[in-house]
Amino acid sequence: MCLSTAYLEREGRKEVVMEEVARVSLSGDEVVLEDLFGKSIRTGAKLSEVDLMEHILVLEEPHELPEALRRAKEFHGHLGPVVTLGLRMGRVISEKMGNEPFSYMITAFTGPKPPPSCLVDGLQLSTPCTVGNGGIRIEDGGELRAVAEMKGRRLEVSVREEIRDKIAKEYDPEREEVLPLELWAMSDEELFNLEESFSV
Repeated sequence: MCLSTAYLEREGRKEVVMEEVARVSLSGDEVVLEDLFGKSIRTGAKLSEVDLMEHILVLEEPHELPEALRRAKEFHGHLGPVVTLGLRMGRVISEKMGNEPFSYMITAFTGPKPPPSCLVDGLQLSTPCTVGNGGIRIEDGGELRAVAEMKGRRLEVSVREEIRDKIAKEYDPEREEVLPLELWAMSDEELFNLEESFSV
């Protein structure tokens, strides 16, 4: 008889949840594991892997998204790395330029097509500037770069090359929240290059 072992993956380690699993079912947001004798365990963890050859089930511990990422996911339709970078970039811009509507203008050099244009949705959620209020202008370029300008001040923020490479290598749409959460936890210095200038 082929029974499986269920593991919970937590912080890179796997812990046995149940041995000799005979049945797995989904009940709403819960995974229900049942052994041969009818003993069952319900968990809010997400079923991430089923290996029938090795008789292994892997569950991932559920996580709560930070509020800003949850709002971005609702607004943008999904949570990708570029909208996440837009949120963080907008936060940097707002810290330096303020939160007063119509006090500065942002030019995003993303062009109109995703994924670079996803940056704009993040900027709209984390600055007082939006496309609708005329505070964000989109220019061609296909770059993950934005320039914020107000009288006497200019701030250019661009995503570092290492981060662009990381997205190209590591982003997996099947596990779409993993990389955004990692990017969200990084420092501004790790994510961005900043150039700030002042004039009279």
